[in-house]
Amino acid sequence: QSMVKVLPCDYTDKLSLIKNPTLLIWGENDYDTPIMCAKVLERGISDCGLVTVKGAGHFAFAQAPSLTNNVLKSFFNIN
Repeated sequence: QSMVKVLPCDYTDKLSLIKNPTLLIWGENDYDTPIMCAKVLERGISDCGLVTVKGAGHFAFAQAPSLTNNVLKSFFNIN
């Protein structure tokens, strides 16, 4: 029920309020939340990076765990 209440809302005008570095890991074949949504977030958040996982769907992090691990290490500057 919570998701039903939130989904029709448009929060794009609030994205500029996000000041922390933000990392998006997104599957190029995510049909639940299409890649265009990620691109809207990337444009709206000032310090945002988008990693697109080729061939992955909605659970890109689980479909490409090695890539996800490497991206997170880089993002958090972990050797």
